[in-house]
Amino acid sequence: MRVCFVFQTPEILTLLRERQDCIVIRAQPGDPLPDAELFIWDFEPSTEIPGRLLGRTDCRHLVLAERKYLNCLSPKLQSSACILLKPVSAVTLSTFVDLAIEAWGAHQSVDDANALRKDREALLQYVLEVNLKLQEYDHERTNFLARAFHDFRSPLTALHGYCGLLAGEKLGLINPDQRDLLQRMQHSTNRLARLASSTFELTVSGKLHRQPMFASNSIEDTVKQALHDVSLLSREKGIEVDVRLDPPGRAFFFESESVEQLLVNLLENSCKFASNNGTISIRGCPVSWTKKTCWPEFNEVAPTGEPNAYRIDILDSGPGVLPEAAEKVFEQYTSYVGPDDRSSSGLGLAICKLVVSAHHGTIWATPGEHGGHFSFILPFSPFHPEDMLSIGDSAQMKITEEAVLQS
Repeated sequence: MRVCFVFQTPEILTLLRERQDCIVIRAQPGDPLPDAELFIWDFEPSTEIPGRLLGRTDCRHLVLAERKYLNCLSPKLQSSACILLKPVSAVTLSTFVDLAIEAWGAHQSVDDANALRKDREALLQYVLEVNLKLQEYDHERTNFLARAFHDFRSPLTALHGYCGLLAGEKLGLINPDQRDLLQRMQHSTNRLARLASSTFELTVSGKLHRQPMFASNSIEDTVKQALHDVSLLSREKGIEVDVRLDPPGRAFFFESESVEQLLVNLLENSCKFASNNGTISIRGCPVSWTKKTCWPEFNEVAPTGEPNAYRIDILDSGPGVLPEAAEKVFEQYTSYVGPDDRSSSGLGLAICKLVVSAHHGTIWATPGEHGGHFSFILPFSPFHPEDMLSIGDSAQMKITEEAVLQS
C-alpha cells in the first residue's frame, strides 16, 4: 500500500518509516501529489487539500490536526476523512494506518461492496465522530493527570528533604536505629518521587515530546548510583550483586538520570523476584549493533566492525520469564497471573521501555524456566545527522554537533 505523507513537522515521519507493510512517500505542502491509497495530512490552517482527492473512493485520508484548528476543517473534509488530534501517539497512528490498510485490502478483493457502502460509510462517520470526542476526553485526562502528579511530587520532595535533615543529625543527635529508619524512609520517598515522575512521562507518552538531555556520561558511575539506590532492598534479602562492566572505549551520550531510573527499575524487579540469599549479575560491554529504523545510518555496521552501542544484561536467581510473556512484560497494561509472574511488575518495566525508546535503543527479556534475564542496548550517539543541526542550537541540550562527530 502506498502512503503519501504531506507534512509540516518531520517528527511524525519517523512513526511511519518503520512500517514494513506500506511504502511511505514524502511530500511538502504545495508539492505535486503522487498517486497513493492513503493520504496523511499534517494539517495547518494554510493546508490545501484538493477537492478531487476527497471525492475519490479508491483512497483514504487521515488528517492530523491540533485541537485549536478543528474549526478550520471544511465540512466535506470532516465527513470524508479520519481526524486525529496532535500530538498523536505512535500506537494511535499505527492503529489507524492498520485500519486503512485493512479497508484498502477489502476494497481490492471485494467487487460487490457497493451495495453495503452507504451503510458502512454512515457507520464509519459515526465512529469517526465518537473517536474525535474520545481524543478530546483523553487530552483533558492527560491535563488532569499532569496537574495531579505535579501536586503529588511537591510534598514528596519536601518529605525526602526532612528525612535527610534528621538522618544527617542537623536537628539533633539520633541513635543508629533511628538513623536506619530515617534512611529507609528517605529511600522510600525517593522511590515514590521517581515513580511519580516516570508514571507521568508514561501517561503522556506520545502526547508530549520531551527531548532527553543527552551528554557524555559514565555508564560505570550510573550503574554504581543505581546499585546504591537499591542497596537496602538487596541487603534485606541477602542478595549478592556481581558487576562486570567493560569500558565503552569511546564517548557515550545518554541522559544519566533516566538511564539510572532504567537500571533502578530493572534491579528492583530482580530484587523483588530473586530468592533470599540469591544473586544478581550485571554484565556490560560495547557491541556492534544493527537496528532497522527510518535512519539508514543505523542499518549499517561500520566495515571495521567497531562498536556503536553498549549492551547491559541483568540476570537474577528468581523465576524465569515465560515465553508467552516475554513480549508483554514491558507493556503498560499486562494482566496479573500469579506471584511468580514477571509480567506483574507494575509500571517499572513499562517505564524502562519508555526510557530506552527515547534513547533510540532496544530492550528485551530472554525467556527461560529459571532466572530472570533482561537486556538493553543503547547507541553511543543516538542522533540522526540531520537532527544535529537543531541539537547544536538548542539551549536545552548538553551536546553539540561537533562533539557527536568527534566521538
